[in-house]
Amino acid sequence: MRNSLLLLIPGMVSAFAVYLLWQTHPDPDYWRGLFNNFLDFLKANPWALVAAVATLPGIGFPISPLLVLFGIVLAPRYGMVTTCALGILAQSFCTTWTYLLASGPLRDVLQRIVRRQRTLPELTDSNALRLGLILRITPGIPYALQNVVLGIIGMRLKPYLMVSIPISALWTIGFIVTGGAIFEGRAGLAITGILLLVVLVIVTKMLRKKAVSNDG
Repeated sequence: MRNSLLLLIPGMVSAFAVYLLWQTHPDPDYWRGLFNNFLDFLKANPWALVAAVATLPGIGFPISPLLVLFGIVLAPRYGMVTTCALGILAQSFCTTWTYLLASGPLRDVLQRIVRRQRTLPELTDSNALRLGLILRITPGIPYALQNVVLGIIGMRLKPYLMVSIPISALWTIGFIVTGGAIFEGRAGLAITGILLLVVLVIVTKMLRKKAVSNDG
């Protein structure tokens, strides 16, 4: 219960911040103009968006809005295939550096924070791989937290990448295609992206249920 409440705190803080910002400028045209200016900056500096996807999710920033922006900004310029490839590359970089920090120089500090008075179990490679799969397919667990947990439990780099990058890549493609297609008014492609996300939700729930039942 306590952990669930802790996961709600960032959402509550974000909602309150949005409310305060809206109160300062309740005119929709103001925010529409601000958003368009922001898009113009990103279109003129696409490297900034690539850098954001490669870094910000690793420190807790929500990754889904960034990937939708990725599709909106980069797809018209580079094409959908290249944009998806760049998105996967940037997110894979983020997935890797957060793990390397959590499993390397920051491991002792993070273990003390997570462990407190508890003892972390020693996991075999197969159990660590199973835990990694469950974390990746469980909805609601922050992306950065997944990377940190898999790093501090001692999961080796190769299985970590094997279980992380393919699953993350599918979500990345879904959000990028959906964002880019909706912004360009391509209804067919937008529906394809949305259907991919729906299928991913259904499949991950099925895989999670199967993995939990196997552990039981």
